[in-house]
Amino acid sequence: MLCQFERLVYPKNAQAVTPSSFMVAIYRPCEKLVGAAGTPITQIKAVGFCLPLSGNLRYELKGCWKRDPAHGMQYEVEQYDEILIPTKEGIIAYLTSGQIKGVGPRVAERIYETFGDQTLDVLDHDPDKLRTVPGIGPGRLKRIRDSYLANRAARDVVAFLAPHGITANRAVKLFEIYGRQTLNIVQNHPYRLCEVAGISFHTADKIAMSMGLPRTSPERVDQALLFTLANAEGSGHLCLEKHRFIELCLSLLETLELTGDMLANRAMRMLADGRLSSYLGNVYREKTAWLEQHLAEKIFSKSVQKGASPIVDINREISAEETHLRIRLAAEQKAAIETALAEHLTIITGGPGTGKTMIQRAILDIYRKHNPKAHIVCCAPTGRAARRMEESTGHPASTVHRAIGLYAGDDGSFGTPTPLNADLLLVDEVSMLDIFVANALFDAVKPGCQVVLIGDADQLPSVGPGAVLSEMIASSCVPVVRLDKVYRQREGSRIAINAKLIRHGNLALEYGSDFQFVNSPQLPGSAETMVALYLQEVRRCGVDNVALLTPYRQKTETSVNALNTRLRDLLNPPLPGKTEVSCGSRVFRCGDKVMQTRNYQDVSNGDIGYITSIHEDGDDTVVQVSFGGRVVDYDLSMLEQLDLGYASTVHKSQGAEYRSVILNLQNAHYIMLTRPLVYTAITRGKERVVIVGERRALCMAINRTDTERRGTCLANRLQKLFQENKQKGL
Repeated sequence: MLCQFERLVYPKNAQAVTPSSFMVAIYRPCEKLVGAAGTPITQIKAVGFCLPLSGNLRYELKGCWKRDPAHGMQYEVEQYDEILIPTKEGIIAYLTSGQIKGVGPRVAERIYETFGDQTLDVLDHDPDKLRTVPGIGPGRLKRIRDSYLANRAARDVVAFLAPHGITANRAVKLFEIYGRQTLNIVQNHPYRLCEVAGISFHTADKIAMSMGLPRTSPERVDQALLFTLANAEGSGHLCLEKHRFIELCLSLLETLELTGDMLANRAMRMLADGRLSSYLGNVYREKTAWLEQHLAEKIFSKSVQKGASPIVDINREISAEETHLRIRLAAEQKAAIETALAEHLTIITGGPGTGKTMIQRAILDIYRKHNPKAHIVCCAPTGRAARRMEESTGHPASTVHRAIGLYAGDDGSFGTPTPLNADLLLVDEVSMLDIFVANALFDAVKPGCQVVLIGDADQLPSVGPGAVLSEMIASSCVPVVRLDKVYRQREGSRIAINAKLIRHGNLALEYGSDFQFVNSPQLPGSAETMVALYLQEVRRCGVDNVALLTPYRQKTETSVNALNTRLRDLLNPPLPGKTEVSCGSRVFRCGDKVMQTRNYQDVSNGDIGYITSIHEDGDDTVVQVSFGGRVVDYDLSMLEQLDLGYASTVHKSQGAEYRSVILNLQNAHYIMLTRPLVYTAITRGKERVVIVGERRALCMAINRTDTERRGTCLANRLQKLFQENKQKGL
């Protein structure tokens, strides 16, 4: 489609455009175009990255038409070719269009006077020749060369990768990582693209095949082996059983010439050169194996540590605490308090209504009484869980990440934790700790610190890889106190009772005002019912105290994405003067409830906040989000880290607690229906739980205990360390 640039819509200032900028621009067709209704098209609204902005060039745009719900018909540009109008005016206008930094009208005139119609060839192939132009010194030459090559190189990467199914957004991110080496890497080492989050082996493989690489090449097989393990880590596994590992890799490669023995031989070579690791017949990526062994050694070291100061007459102290709190503690609850105060590492596990919160408060009260100068740290994996911990114990609490200075960079990966100066560390919702955060936490703890880990082992495991809490419990190497008895409370009693029934696979749930089931076999009807219930409960409890949970993020009418848009437009509709900003097809509005979707600085994946401001700061648009007192600024490139936060997946709700929970369970969710999922969902509720959907789906979830166990050997590694210690007589 031949056209000419007319004006930039977004961002407002062309000087703010970078190779990674999302852009909206208006173009004028230079050929006859007719719309679906037969009327002439006189303007084209184009969206994409690296859009061309020179008014004196013509462009051959390539892409596809798409209808955006909020902005109408748009042309999504995948690539373009410049068709320069071959005149002095055209070349000078291009040089001064703002795409090339350091070139103003006078410098552009001098460049053209020096090189004439060969100007762009010089920029492409020998930009150092610009030093011969009066007024261009080393500094200005660098700015001209870098900006020209960055824009051109990013555009070339987008154009090259578009036919391979890689979006412009992803292509620009590749360019940000690899810079000017991107095309060289893509063309000569395409499997390196698998290092980038979001690039699958299939995508890299497709590119490699187009480059002529053999399907049986060692590079292809090696990357498939690594990708098979990395893909498993995305599903929570740290390792794969060796035969299963080879089977999955064969399935990934889909190459008849390759056999299981051939893959096993390549895997042995990778074991020998340290790229893979093996333990008890399971295969790991080397880094992941190291993390698991390192964590086992840290846990072992803490478990066998001597010297915790025993509290004289602990029974008298517990009795005094009962009087202070006006409660009567059961034997198992007293045992939990006593063990936590006597050991250097203790695990307390139990479901809702078993008294974990009261036990935390008692541990803190007694410890503070006997150690008034000691430093106590309370923390939890998410901001919501930390706030709940602080409210229930009366002691300041923070996220684990903030407590140990574990901040994530732009790519979501964590830096090095800072040492934790704590004499007592109390961590809640430990089931949410994955192998990475657990390692960082134990690395930060000083030798003399007493550590108390509290969590519910029957909840869904962590989003990240590993099953740290359940493996520590299964090892039988760490002191564990199990709380099983449910104590009926005036509010939410059926929730706790039913949680225990579900945990034991009992379908005879109790129903009443605080635990309800709404039969709704059709997905559209379920969506309507859930929206109505949500609005009703928000009026009763407030938006922060209601959770709408569903298994799927994208699929079906009851998915998180579908429900979030509906709920936002009802609870925070557009109004005159209320600012908005677009990020691709998504719209964020001042006042929106949002969820962070990946770790960034000290904001954790799953944290909930509110957009408090959308404003211009110079050439940039800044979106301010308040996360319970922490205010974080987002520029437009960072908005992909946010989702609307009215509805949520069950996984993302972990660590939170709400007065009211609405849960959707349909037969269509079959692949996600498990006992831990429904157990985790209902235990988020304090006062009321309403399940909307099909009874068969609920029964299916409660009965489904044959779910795949996570691949991890942490328990075995712990047992081995304790056996070796015992044999040494230590």
